[in-house]
Amino acid sequence: MALPKIGNKFNNAIQKTDQEQKIAELQAEIENLRNSQSPELEKELEKLREQLEKQSGEAEIDLDLIDPNPNQPRQTITSSSIQAKARLLKKHGQISSVILVPQDNGRYMLLDGQLRWEAASFLKWETIRAVVVTPPSDLDQSSLLTFLGFEDLNPLDKAEAVFKEIIKCTGLELDLISTSLGTILKRIERDKKTKELTKLIALSSEEQQVGLESLGVVGEEQNILLVILELGLNPSSVKANLMPMLSLPSDLKNATRQKGLKAAHALALSIISAKTLNITEKKAALERTNLTQKVISENLTVAETREIIKSIKAKYLKPKKLESKEVKAAIDKISKLSSLSFKEASSEQLEELKVLLNKQLGEIDKILSS
Repeated sequence: MALPKIGNKFNNAIQKTDQEQKIAELQAEIENLRNSQSPELEKELEKLREQLEKQSGEAEIDLDLIDPNPNQPRQTITSSSIQAKARLLKKHGQISSVILVPQDNGRYMLLDGQLRWEAASFLKWETIRAVVVTPPSDLDQSSLLTFLGFEDLNPLDKAEAVFKEIIKCTGLELDLISTSLGTILKRIERDKKTKELTKLIALSSEEQQVGLESLGVVGEEQNILLVILELGLNPSSVKANLMPMLSLPSDLKNATRQKGLKAAHALALSIISAKTLNITEKKAALERTNLTQKVISENLTVAETREIIKSIKAKYLKPKKLESKEVKAAIDKISKLSSLSFKEASSEQLEELKVLLNKQLGEIDKILSS
C-alpha cells in the first residue's frame, strides 16, 4: 500500500516560480491595453487582473462561496477560538491563505483554513485570500495530512481522525486495530527494535514496507503501521497518547471539546470510573464531573488533579489488610478436624470447643459488620 507523503499533497497549487513566464505575458498585455486607450480598457484590465491573481497562486474568494469540509479532522472549533483568531486577523491581517478545492457547482470546499474562514465571517469580511488547488484523489486523507502538518489539532479530534483513516485504509474494525497495534509494539519492544521502527517515519513508502518486513511485520499488522507511518506519526505515540482518547467517557469528551479540558487531565480523570471505585455509573459520573469542573475553573495541574483523585479513591476503596498468619494456622487446624476426631473427643472437650468457637464467631461478626 503506497500512501502519498504530506509534501506531495499540494503539488497542484499554482506556484509563483513556475508561472513567471505567464505572469510576464499578462503584465505585458495589460501595458499594451493601457497604451491602446481602448474603450473596453477597464473591463479588459479587470479580467486580466483576475487571471494574474490566479497565475500568482492566490485569489480573493467570496466567503459566501466557501463550504466547510464535513469530514475534516478538526471537530472542535469553539466560539472563543474563533474570536481569538478574529482579533489576530483584525490586528495583523490575513498572513496565510486558506486552501480551497473547487466544486462542480461553482462553489469551493475548504481543505485548510477552517478557523481563519470562521474568524473572517465573524469579522463580516466579504472575501478571503485563498489558493485553489485541484481536488486530490483522496480528500479525507489530504485533509488529515493538512491538519497534522499545519494545525494544532485537539487530541481527541486527532485520535478520531487518525483511527478513521486507519479503518478506511485497512478495512479493519477499531477493536482489532487496537489489539493488533498493542501486540505489534509489544513484540517490537521485546525484540529491542523500537528505535528501528521510529526511524521508518522519515523514509519513503517503499522503504517503510521493506523496513517493516525486516522487523517481522507483515499482512494486516504491516498495513496498520504503514498508514500510521505515512501520516508522519510515531506508532508508539499513537498507542500511548491517541488510542486512550477514544475510550474516554462522553462527559470527558464533551469537556475536552467544549470546555478546553486538556488531554492529560482527561486521561487522569478517566480513572474515576464505576469499575475502579466499585460504585454505580451514576455516582462515578458525578464525582468525575465535579472534579472536571474544579480542574477547569481552578486551572489545576495534572499532578494536583492526581492528588485529588487519590483522595476520591481512598473514600471508596478500603485498603486491603494483610493476611494473619495466626488466623491462617487456625483455619488449617480446624479444617483438619474430622467427624472421627469429634467422636473420639469427650463431651467436656466438645462443649468447650463449641463455646470457644461461638465466642470467636461473635468477634468475627462484629468486625465484618463494622
